Amino acid sequence: MPEAASKQAPVPHPATDAAAREIKAQVHRYYAAATEDYLKYYQTGWHHHMHYGFDRDLPRGGNPTEHMVRYLAQIAGLQSGEKLLDAGCGVGGSSIFLARAMGLDCVGITLVESQAKLAKGFAAKSAAPQGRARFSVNDFHVPAFKPGSFDVVWAVESFDHAVDKRAWVESMYELLKPGGRLVIADGFRATAPRDAAQAQAYAGFLAGWAVPHLCSARELEEYAAGAGFDPVHGEDISADVLPHARAIFRFGLLFIPVRWALARLGMVNREKLGNAYATYFQYRTLRRGLWAYCVYCFRKPV
Repeated sequence: MPEAASKQAPVPHPATDAAAREIKAQVHRYYAAATEDYLKYYQTGWHHHMHYGFDRDLPRGGNPTEHMVRYLAQIAGLQSGEKLLDAGCGVGGSSIFLARAMGLDCVGITLVESQAKLAKGFAAKSAAPQGRARFSVNDFHVPAFKPGSFDVVWAVESFDHAVDKRAWVESMYELLKPGGRLVIADGFRATAPRDAAQAQAYAGFLAGWAVPHLCSARELEEYAAGAGFDPVHGEDISADVLPHARAIFRFGLLFIPVRWALARLGMVNREKLGNAYATYFQYRTLRRGLWAYCVYCFRKPV
């Protein structure tokens, strides 16, 4: 398991329903506004993935975001015909790829109506899939499915948006069949900021991408063990994600001044401006070790 344990005190979970509702509203506002940026600048109109890329053993000319999905599929041992919940599916990249290339039956859920609509459109246009990819608007904290409905729960850069991360892991355990797997790829809190500038950068990174807080890798392992999961795979892949983070950062250097000027003119909302700043802060904080990018697979005992 990766050594990404935090030197900070654990971040308290929101104590009230009102706080939880506000966090979910922030996430909704962010993705409702920023999905347009992903389509235009991150080229999700053709590859449909809204997450970091994975550069280890990337073939020449390969797509690093799709390469990430392939790596996670390998870790999880996905098999044709399995039913997968894509919890926080964005515009459908993982589900569409896994249905088309591996024959999975994928159900993607998102808080954002426009994302679900885009995902359905992208799935309809994709090459004839071996499996299925379906999408709906649903809160991944309380998904409307019966216990034991899925072979796999897949959370690629959505776990960080969970309001109560322990409770979320426990709820995913209930959704899985015996032998089912929980796959998580995301950022995890690592070391405490060393000064005010680092603290400001870390706060800007989280706020810009509507992340309420990051737990540490060790905390996730404890949550999974407490829920009843067995560990299958845990790995810090920050070094493999860093090149992609650097590319996003370099884009942000050009992007931020334009967004700032447009915001001053009232032509860009707060969420889009925050997204621009986050492209800058995410790399600075990752490179300084304030957070780590880790991938996990846990299995529900048979």
